[in-house]
Amino acid sequence: MKKIFYAVAAAAAVALMRPVPAAADAWVNGGVREYTGNQNYNGINAFGQVGFGDFSLRPSFGSFHSDVSSGTLNTYALRVGYDTKLFALGLSGGGTPSVNGYSNKFGGVDATFSLTPSGEGARQRINGREQSSGPAQGAGLARIDIGGSVNYTSHSDHVGSAGQALGSVARLGQTDLTASVGVSILESLLSVDVTKSLYDKKPADLNMRTPRVQNIIGLAQVAQGFPNSSTNVKLLFGGTPLIKPYVGYTHTTFQAGQPGANAYNAGVSAELQILEVSANWEHYVQSGQSAHDYVGLGAGVRF
Repeated sequence: MKKIFYAVAAAAAVALMRPVPAAADAWVNGGVREYTGNQNYNGINAFGQVGFGDFSLRPSFGSFHSDVSSGTLNTYALRVGYDTKLFALGLSGGGTPSVNGYSNKFGGVDATFSLTPSGEGARQRINGREQSSGPAQGAGLARIDIGGSVNYTSHSDHVGSAGQALGSVARLGQTDLTASVGVSILESLLSVDVTKSLYDKKPADLNMRTPRVQNIIGLAQVAQGFPNSSTNVKLLFGGTPLIKPYVGYTHTTFQAGQPGANAYNAGVSAELQILEVSANWEHYVQSGQSAHDYVGLGAGVRF
């Protein structure tokens, strides 16, 4: 848990530093979050985003390990975005270097359109993944964000489903199709994200472990498995100047005989000028297995 407090302290130190004067249209976002949970799960997610007007670069890093993860897996990604008040378009890519035989590479595209009564749009889109973000949230009544993304991941593994070393590398291609709808009502934000996963081979017919890294929208932890479909619903309550609580629910089905799972989330964030701190909790229930709990603490800055 010490890493959590180190992360918050680091973000606070950055927030207290006076930024170097820059062009009026330049902006910076950054944040880090740590999760801990059952089976000695420990994960860290961090990102830094710099923008010049409507263009932005967002490198990110994720790392986790647990009793069943087969080691510490690190994932690196980069999103190049063009985000206006009316629409957003992004290209992303990255990968997970090989650890105990498993690795992946991925790439994708995302797009979002904002519909508002005034036609002015918004800077930060309403969705569970929050891929398209800018300097601050938009304001207004009954804003609607409609978006989607396509992401392709190539999984590679040198280890079979029974834990034996394979003579040749097993490969699996996974395409995730996501549709997102977000609505701003008064000062509260409601989002629904639905993802369908397609594979170039039948997972049940493969002699390979379930992919070690699956980032499912709405889940605090990195999952391991062959997702079939996933639905995330998130409600962020507004109306208060500093504190913003939220609740969320995620239902996921899997292939290759894995049982479905339900995740229940609750959290709160506090915005202190350019510094934001947050905490959240997740209760994860998968049929036939013991329930797991995860807690997270994070901090971010934007200026």
